[in-house]
Amino acid sequence: MRSRFGAACVLVASLGLLALAPVAAGAAPAARADASAGARVAIPLPPGLSTSEHAALQRDGAYGPHPVKLLIVGDSIAMTLGMGLSVASQAEYGVSVADHAALGCDLDPQLEIFTSGTVGPATQGCAAWQGLWPFLGAVERPQVVAIGLGRWEVTDHLLQGQWVHIGEPVWDGHLTSELQDAVAMFHGIGAKVVLFTMPYIDPNDRQPDGLPWSENAPARVQAYNALVRRVARADPREVDVIDLNRLLSPDGVFTASLDGVDVRPDGVHISPAGGLMLQQEILPEVDRIGMENEAAARAHV
Repeated sequence: MRSRFGAACVLVASLGLLALAPVAAGAAPAARADASAGARVAIPLPPGLSTSEHAALQRDGAYGPHPVKLLIVGDSIAMTLGMGLSVASQAEYGVSVADHAALGCDLDPQLEIFTSGTVGPATQGCAAWQGLWPFLGAVERPQVVAIGLGRWEVTDHLLQGQWVHIGEPVWDGHLTSELQDAVAMFHGIGAKVVLFTMPYIDPNDRQPDGLPWSENAPARVQAYNALVRRVARADPREVDVIDLNRLLSPDGVFTASLDGVDVRPDGVHISPAGGLMLQQEILPEVDRIGMENEAAARAHV
């Protein structure tokens, strides 16, 4: 049987991290201090931030020694998103991005799965997530943690002798508990959590009749995203949702390109150019969450 994520490995290798220079077209100039010389350097106001938000980031040193720290964990969709989000992210938005998402991240690596018409072991990219993620949190000390999952959570899993999938009560309850555990582990280090919705996918791998495999159907994505929103609603002070699916599929269907940019080169992952395009949608929200978290922490000192 072919590797379940060998194709993703090839994709990520082919993507590379392009030397992309962020462009803030039409942005108004703002000034910041040059840490090496103490001079004031005019820079564009990045899209998505207000003048007051930008000034607050400057006062807090986000463009220097005290950036808003974003930790990304999850699957290869989140990993490839992080490749683009991290391009000059501190220079533009005062956000340092630590992308620790992984290929083949299934929160239940001990289970069997049914995917592409075949039964086999779950992918092992997050085999030690319950120990690794708290360790990453302790090392990175982020104000914000973004969790991007869904690619493997929407597949059929053999749980306690029963085949189940997203949208069914047994699997929904199991997955909800795991996401709540992840939120709690990062809350324990003082970080706020962002849950990304899963974007629609359209991989080349299809059934012999040309239809998508059941795990790739839009209904599975919708069911997972509904679950993500329920988890966030249950803990609104600690969890926010960033609707990655809406950003990548603004018309409510899978979209390969936006504004002439190829954002989904293989129908699953996000190109570096796509991640860069999404900076102005995602990083300002990370800034706001991070600054609110820092202000709350200072208030309790």
